[in-house]
Amino acid sequence: MNEIMNTKEAARFLGLNEKRIYQLAKEGKIPATRIGGKWIFPRALINQWIIEKAKGNLKGEEGTASNILVVMGSNDLAWDIISHTLQEPPFHIIVSVANVGSTGGLIALDQGLAHVAGIHLFDPESGQYNVPFLEKYLPGKELVVIHLFQRKQGLIVRRKNHLKIGGLQDLSRPGIRFVNRQKGSGTRILLDFELQQNGMSPSDIHGYHHEVDTHMAVAMEVLRGKADCGLGVYSVAKSLGLGFIPVKDENYDLVVLKKESGLPQVKSLLRVIRSEEFRETLKEVGGYDLKEIGEQVWEGVA
Repeated sequence: MNEIMNTKEAARFLGLNEKRIYQLAKEGKIPATRIGGKWIFPRALINQWIIEKAKGNLKGEEGTASNILVVMGSNDLAWDIISHTLQEPPFHIIVSVANVGSTGGLIALDQGLAHVAGIHLFDPESGQYNVPFLEKYLPGKELVVIHLFQRKQGLIVRRKNHLKIGGLQDLSRPGIRFVNRQKGSGTRILLDFELQQNGMSPSDIHGYHHEVDTHMAVAMEVLRGKADCGLGVYSVAKSLGLGFIPVKDENYDLVVLKKESGLPQVKSLLRVIRSEEFRETLKEVGGYDLKEIGEQVWEGVA
């Protein structure tokens, strides 16, 4: 995992546009330094900054809480679209998106560090997504779960797939270099489950411990030739013109504390994801099933 990010990588990581990142860096409001005329951003300090900002914003410090939405959890290209839309009129909301993985998102929600957790966690025992994990990570909390979409997870491979990778069983072939997602991410949990189902072990895979923290980072490793394949979502593979081998369709949901579901920034988020404009944009991106987008799928005490 790259410990230093450039401006473009920092913008993608935080879900902000590059212009906003430049502005924050110049004003000294984000951990950054300038070397050789270019801004660089230490990932560890950015993560710390996110947590500290989240603590302050959720407490309403500086009178700006209603204009800031803190999202932590699973990575998806859709957050780039959502963040850009919420920053524009009539919303004017700054969105901080931290790609900490699905379990990290639930932990952040439990600790009061986020307004929304984005998750896609598969429970092998029930065969269900997401709801079975709420009691484990948010015991006793009154919650609302909103369905965002169903998306395609699969192996991202090179465009011509010259190694003829056809599925997860090929990951143990000699010479196949894999790139993995970080521990705690829904994608990593899905991979481990699928390996077990196929009678495979992490030790069978060259690159199992080669970790990155976003779907785009997986795809970029494949595009740059640093890996032959990695598990990720179709929308990212398509955006970079890479090949894609489907493995599973999964549910991506949003988890919100019931007491915070009426906050202005949360209401604005739901307004955006339920809009026809957002639906049409995701259709163009590809790889999403949008039949139940924005619907409340669960409410109760975990």
